[in-house]
Amino acid sequence: MEIHNERHIEIFHTLEKIERLNKAIHFHQVMENKDDLAIEQYKELKAQLTQQLLKLLNGMDLNLEVAA
Repeated sequence: MEIHNERHIEIFHTLEKIERLNKAIHFHQVMENKDDLAIEQYKELKAQLTQQLLKLLNGMDLNLEVAA
């Protein structure tokens, strides 16, 4: 599927970034020497991207709330 709408492209890229952060968080959580600072930094970035995603979706007349 080819995406042409600029907002859709930004939504797609934001979702990809969130997915990569989820993988990074999981990786650091299961490490033998868990890096709590890295985990917290990744979670903060994920929260920022989630807010960005919500703004993009609200621009499409979608009103969503995130629990976390």
